[in-house]
Amino acid sequence: MVKFTASIVLLAIAALSSAAPVTQEAAAPSADPEIQAADVFSSSVKYDGKATWFTDSYGSCNINWNGNDEPIVALNAHQMGAQSWGNPACGREVQIINKSNGKTVQARIVDKCPGDECAFGSLDLSPAAFKQIGDLSTGILNIEWHYV
Repeated sequence: MVKFTASIVLLAIAALSSAAPVTQEAAAPSADPEIQAADVFSSSVKYDGKATWFTDSYGSCNINWNGNDEPIVALNAHQMGAQSWGNPACGREVQIINKSNGKTVQARIVDKCPGDECAFGSLDLSPAAFKQIGDLSTGILNIEWHYV
């Protein structure tokens, strides 16, 4: 039994020593939070999702607004995260494109759309924003968007 165990150990050592070296193909994420935040809010990163519309006057960003007159959005909770007041997404501008007609609108993030209502990539628009790219009676639009 000792000869058998010794043989297995020698085979294992030989296999490990002849294996190809491990290389890292993807760069590790930066430990610097400012660099990570800059990547998240890059205007070159495009998101696909659904646009819905809602009415309210006060949101999770602690910003008062008038959605009938002002193009604003609620960012989906998946991308906004748990933080509300003071969230780095609050107040940022996004460019939204209706994929079916090419119409665009620029709007400001002032609220968070709950995760069970808005999937990753989706936005909830004020009536003022929604009407610039589609008809309110449509209810849901296929969109692409990015930070400005």
